[in-house]
Amino acid sequence: MWTDIHTLPETNPLRNTTSRMRKFRRSYRSPFFQVADLLKDVPLDSLETIAPVVLAPWERRVRTTVDRTGIQQKETEWAVRIAVSSSARNNMVGIGGVVRLPLPMRDGSRNEAFSVTLGSRYRKIILATSNKAAVMALERPHQQSGQQYLCQAYDAISALRKAGNTISVVWIQAGTKNELLNTAKAKSREATRQDATPQTQDPAMRSTALRIAWAKRAPPTSLPDKVGRHSKRVDIALPGKHTQLLYDHLSRSEAGVLAQLRTGMAKLNTYLHRIKAAPSDQCTCGQARETVDHFLFRCKQWDQHRREMLQCTDVHRGNLSFYLGGKSPSDDKDWSPNMRAVSGDDTFCHCHRSSEDRTTTE
Repeated sequence: MWTDIHTLPETNPLRNTTSRMRKFRRSYRSPFFQVADLLKDVPLDSLETIAPVVLAPWERRVRTTVDRTGIQQKETEWAVRIAVSSSARNNMVGIGGVVRLPLPMRDGSRNEAFSVTLGSRYRKIILATSNKAAVMALERPHQQSGQQYLCQAYDAISALRKAGNTISVVWIQAGTKNELLNTAKAKSREATRQDATPQTQDPAMRSTALRIAWAKRAPPTSLPDKVGRHSKRVDIALPGKHTQLLYDHLSRSEAGVLAQLRTGMAKLNTYLHRIKAAPSDQCTCGQARETVDHFLFRCKQWDQHRREMLQCTDVHRGNLSFYLGGKSPSDDKDWSPNMRAVSGDDTFCHCHRSSEDRTTTE
């Protein structure tokens, strides 16, 4: 969204809001903030402008062919054949191309570079490339990154059509033995040599700017310090396959109870008091605050309901991470959640809820 707003046309009223947009640091950095922070060194005003449409509905699209077997010589024997290729290396992007011109009145043909004047006009021109995405974009241009280059391509195609030419774009699978494409690839690699300098300054594409920014971003290895303190105390591992394993074997009500206990948002007085839904955070037993630990292991009101839960282990009694399917700092790399202990928690909590409901009814 941050980059999309900067690629809107100047006539769009939302584009004027970019000068008033500011980034504010909160306790948790949202994905929007992270993208904006990564792109702080990118001159967003130099990004490409993406219009709602590329071509009017009545304008004729270029003819394209996706051919896995390569160009058939019989179909293009007397056509102008152009092969283009691109290269991206050494922090540079370059293009290269070769034009094969059939020689009239005699056998043979010759190859010409783009900078050479082609001479007389021809009726049929074939453009071959190994970039399938480019061919598909030319066939169905829409509101997308790289739109400005599509417009330039269609401007050139329109000029050739007005002169009586027909244009076709053909995709050839990479690795196919094709002399023109191999020569074009060699030319494009020349444009990205170590000491190459850009000849023109084109607008930066939105997709490229985002890809480079995200590549520089280090993958998160932990949650922010102020986010999910209770959850991190229960489970030091980032959410992953073990989280899916926990909930896949539970019913909807059981999964809801487990999620409340793991996040510290269960219907206990500590949480209810924090959201101002209870007058005090003390447990009704009067011994301590009604936390998840106190409720599961220490409250004397629920000793008889707790027996089945405690029978699954003699070593980890009182270990909150163990009973809630989390990983504790003492667990090794081969750790996996104990589903018997998790099921015992759910049974205990449902017994507790049923007892509370009966007490409320009475």
